Amino acid sequence: MKIKTINWVILLAGLLIIGSCKKDNTESTTNPNTQLTLKVTHQVDGKELIFDSMCYVNAGGNKYSVTKLNYYLNGFVLTTKNGDKVYLNGYTYIDGRNPNNQISIGGFSPGTFTNLSFYIGLDPQHNVSGALENSLNNINMAWPEVIGGGYHFLKMEGYYLDSIHAKQGFTMHLGTNEMLVKHVSLPLTITLADNGSSTINLSMNLNEWFKNPHTWDFNKDGNYTMAIPELMTLLKNNGTDVFTIQP
Repeated sequence: MKIKTINWVILLAGLLIIGSCKKDNTESTTNPNTQLTLKVTHQVDGKELIFDSMCYVNAGGNKYSVTKLNYYLNGFVLTTKNGDKVYLNGYTYIDGRNPNNQISIGGFSPGTFTNLSFYIGLDPQHNVSGALENSLNNINMAWPEVIGGGYHFLKMEGYYLDSIHAKQGFTMHLGTNEMLVKHVSLPLTITLADNGSSTINLSMNLNEWFKNPHTWDFNKDGNYTMAIPELMTLLKNNGTDVFTIQP
């Protein structure tokens, strides 16, 4: 089986970063004009995410709003119709408040791709304190050294109405290598012609963080996960299907 490797370096949050391709001895000539764009959006059960609006209800029956959504995507792998894999090395930071989160990748051979998989978070190579570019976004995602170091994989924060309808805050954070969310493979059908381009629309449904397999109720399960392995594990397991590919 052929293995294609693309070295993908992300320098700015949610924006295009440049990728380059390294091929093995059996690989055909690559074309730097072949481009793939991953566009990342956020929704709640089919409705566009609106920040600071107490209008969403999760599977546990909690009415909630979202004030912050920051996370990393890493470890993208595209699979061709022949079963060959294209590994996209690197990471990208996503800010949910940015309406133009997109990642552009170029410099690989044309072909037909049938599957996409990736991580939410950072692989162990990148999840080391100081390993990422010294940007404000990365600094703000630092995971405290006293509880393992590295970076936050996910920050999802907001407010909810508790059992007596009082407004309370929640902070759903993930970090440490054990909590890397290995997103299930997403089937797709994309053919990239020589000099061609295509776009994959990735959409995160925030309500999926609160269900399947665990139905999350802030009143019972808590409203804070950082450095609590049992709760982070529940959140991690729920995160494997938060993304879908949209038309």
